Amino acid sequence: MKPTTLSLIALAALGLSSCVGPSVRAERAAPAESNAARNDSKGDSKSDEAAQRKKQRDFAYAQLALESAKLDAENDLRSGERGVAAAERELEAAERELDHFQKNVKALEVDERALAVERSKQNVVEAAEELAELEAMYAQEDFAKTTKELVMTRGRTRLEMSRRDLALAERRARFLVEFEHAKRAREFEERVTKARNALEEARARLTKQKLDKRLSLLKSEHALEDAQRALDEAKPAAQPGA
Repeated sequence: MKPTTLSLIALAALGLSSCVGPSVRAERAAPAESNAARNDSKGDSKSDEAAQRKKQRDFAYAQLALESAKLDAENDLRSGERGVAAAERELEAAERELDHFQKNVKALEVDERALAVERSKQNVVEAAEELAELEAMYAQEDFAKTTKELVMTRGRTRLEMSRRDLALAERRARFLVEFEHAKRAREFEERVTKARNALEEARARLTKQKLDKRLSLLKSEHALEDAQRALDEAKPAAQPGA
């Protein structure tokens, strides 16, 4: 009887220990798993906070970039508009000078040269008349030969100088009309053409600047919108971990 009873007691003890063992091990393992889960949660929370901070910074950078792009656009466009205005003034001045030369200067200088030619002609006529009077006077009266030759030489010299002045005046008049006026007119016209081309280039640069600045502003605005959207989308994700 005793051996049988002892065997039954031993078997019962073994069965009890087999039933209690897994439960105890599960209870001991549960805290470890809970701690790991909390650590993972904390890690996720820190990662979300870091992502949130980055999106906030990106949004702030996008705001500043947009403001900077606006200032650059305003400054560049003002500079371009000043360039166009300066080119317009230069063209206006060049056209005004060309018009003044064509309508006033040429006629004035031609008239001055014509008057110089007429004056030279008159000097020739007067010198010739004086010489003729001297010759007639000395032919009729008896003057000293030396005095006569001196006076006649002076008369002839004055007549010759007057004729040479007339020839030079006529040459100057032809030179003025045929060469000088044409040369100066061509220079004025070239200045007008250069100013007109400069104005066209300035306007083209301004147009391109406007397009470039619009594109730059549009990109900055879109970047700011993207940063705002990313920040808004990140806010709900950050709340559970807070």
